[in-house]
Amino acid sequence: MDTPWDEGRDTDTAWKDVREAEWAKMSNEFTNVGYREGITAGKEAAVQEGFDRGFEDVGAPLGRDIGLIRGRSSAILSFLISTSPTALNVADDEKEVLVLEAREIVSQLGNIRYSDIEPRDLEAEQHAREHLETEGQEMEVNEDLEKKKQMEGVEDMLAKMSAGENVEGPGRPTVEDVVKLKARLRALSSRLGFGIDNC
Repeated sequence: MDTPWDEGRDTDTAWKDVREAEWAKMSNEFTNVGYREGITAGKEAAVQEGFDRGFEDVGAPLGRDIGLIRGRSSAILSFLISTSPTALNVADDEKEVLVLEAREIVSQLGNIRYSDIEPRDLEAEQHAREHLETEGQEMEVNEDLEKKKQMEGVEDMLAKMSAGENVEGPGRPTVEDVVKLKARLRALSSRLGFGIDNC
């Protein structure tokens, strides 16, 4: 190979060839790096947009809704405990029934996790399946999510055992359970003369 130091070669031409080769190499490297960074930035932007939309449309409204009914039920329980039966215009045993109902609602609402009531994103699941099928891969289980589910399962078993319940009893709360708890809370509120319509 010729080098710029060969005696029979024009030094200016040799250096020009080296500069052009180096320029082509650097240009190619920067193009590749730019391409990779562009793909990464695009993915990050899409992920951020998806997170923002999911948080705004699903996560925040669900969290707000559960937070409101938990707060209302706790306030009603506190009110019932601190108010005398005469002020409530009920007998002692009727007050106890009201307190027990409020306690049960508070307890069941406190047992609800976001993962119990979050809606499944069927479109995203289908897209992931199609994408993996075209690549000949199977759907992988996220290890962190799997560990979290296992830990939640252990927590559930311990809670049932400490409460003296059947460990094989009913599973986690569902959206339907939340609807029923809201109805019970509305009925209790109505019984007490509180106007809570939107819970």
